[in-house]
Amino acid sequence: MSTAAATPAAPLPPQTPVITGWSAVSPYGLGREEFAAGLRGGAKTAVRADPELGPLPSPDACMVPGFDIQGLLGKKGTAKMDRLTALALVASDGLLLDGEGNRTVRTDDSTGVVLGITMGSLENVTNFLRQSYTQARPFHVDAGRIPFGSLNHAAGATAIRHGLKGPNTTVAGGRASGLLALNYARRLMSQGRATKYLVGSAEEFSAAHAWYEHTAAPGEPAPLLGEGCGLLLVEHAGTAERPPLAAVLSVETRVDIDDDPYAAVTACARRALDRAGVGADEVWAAVPCAAPSAAGRAEHEALAALLPAAALSRVPSMELLGDTGAASASLQIGAVLAIAGSDHDAQGRIALVSAVDQDGAVACAVLRLMGENA
Repeated sequence: MSTAAATPAAPLPPQTPVITGWSAVSPYGLGREEFAAGLRGGAKTAVRADPELGPLPSPDACMVPGFDIQGLLGKKGTAKMDRLTALALVASDGLLLDGEGNRTVRTDDSTGVVLGITMGSLENVTNFLRQSYTQARPFHVDAGRIPFGSLNHAAGATAIRHGLKGPNTTVAGGRASGLLALNYARRLMSQGRATKYLVGSAEEFSAAHAWYEHTAAPGEPAPLLGEGCGLLLVEHAGTAERPPLAAVLSVETRVDIDDDPYAAVTACARRALDRAGVGADEVWAAVPCAAPSAAGRAEHEALAALLPAAALSRVPSMELLGDTGAASASLQIGAVLAIAGSDHDAQGRIALVSAVDQDGAVACAVLRLMGENA
């Protein structure tokens, strides 16, 4: 157990990226309040999947309850909208708007969006391809769905919805994509290319996604899949318009080229801590992605060997949400902020968030928790 005391609050260098807001659309519900309450209560989220999804490799799924796209976003432009885009739009509303739809976060022409995904909306892409192969002519397809098949549609739609004119980027990195997106935003802000960023990642649940994950791991039981979107508002400490909830001290990434995720996670976490200037014994909370795979198990073992034992138990396991794929890392950061927001002892403490993907991507972020009302 870590016995290190919390570091006294000290002024941050003005160029330090800080998280000043967050939102979560998750299997706990549509907002961050539902996410925080469900997580603190340790509630499981698996339910029987909707029969309308058709045959699935697993009968259960962790889906966002009550997610009616047109009910939440209106009918204009949503008739053929994919679920991934809708998740991102609802999360962005939760981050930038109040309950009555009024803007609560000021943005400018340099406010950017970077969104992490796996492969976009697999359901939309496979349905489109199916039409091309099964209709009388290959071009007898629903052309209205073409825009939703592009990988960057969700990020673009988010920017259009809120009038954000800064850099707009999509990062496809699987479970690590949320941290890759955070690193991307940090770098562009440090170069003066953006004043603030909406940073996050999203994953939809669909039959196509379920079968893809099942066939990608032959011989393994069908994974319990989830879905959701986590978004963060990231600003510079010197110009932030709201109190910082956490400072981003470092983000480190690497690729597991030796098929040794334990070693890759260990090296990545050590490097991230070194760059942040903190020791492993100072970590107050650590949140692995809990992927249902050998890499996920190795990730947990590596962090358990490196960090204080109490750190890994402070935030409930992400297993409660199912495997949320690309959305996982952003939801992990949201989980840290949610737990820290209810623990006065968290202020000034260090948190580490990690992710591993089946394709070998590994990432770690080190945060200093700043606020009490996350």
